[in-house]
Amino acid sequence: MQDPYGLAAPISTARLDLVLLPYPWLQAFVRGAEPPDLGFDDPHHVMQGNEGLVRLRAEQIAADPRQEPWLLRMVVLRGAGRGEAVGYANFHAPPDDRGMVEIGYQVTAHLRGLGYGGEAASAMWGWAARHGARVLRASIAPHNAPSIALVRRAGFQPVGEQVDEEDGLEVIWERAASGLPSGR
Repeated sequence: MQDPYGLAAPISTARLDLVLLPYPWLQAFVRGAEPPDLGFDDPHHVMQGNEGLVRLRAEQIAADPRQEPWLLRMVVLRGAGRGEAVGYANFHAPPDDRGMVEIGYQVTAHLRGLGYGGEAASAMWGWAARHGARVLRASIAPHNAPSIALVRRAGFQPVGEQVDEEDGLEVIWERAASGLPSGR
């Protein structure tokens, strides 16, 4: 896919690079083949157990390649050498008619509590705001205290509830995209 606006470039924070997982990577993963090397190591097999998510995002890109930069990114901890995948972050789709984007993220279980999720989510939200999003959303299970604390710190407010087919009851949190730190 041609990327004249640099939307597919990694989103960087102080410690992390959020590396886009492009369509060929997603396709290979779905087929069970070795995905193309994107310049980081994945010792924790971050996407293992998330095959349905990868398949869904690949289908979205196949239907509309312009969605790709808004979708799945590997959260890579920079360090000596190639960097290490510690989780993923993604929007469910580009902004909808009201400019809303919904985030999803996950950090490898034994690496939680180190701030990677908050750092990645903040970077994703800032990127979305700079690229046209007006409303940020997160849907979180009511018992997921760490994610609720994360969105509260970021200024989100509960606006409703929904029942997700896979995850059950979720509280919907939103905030305006304006007023976020500019970041990179």
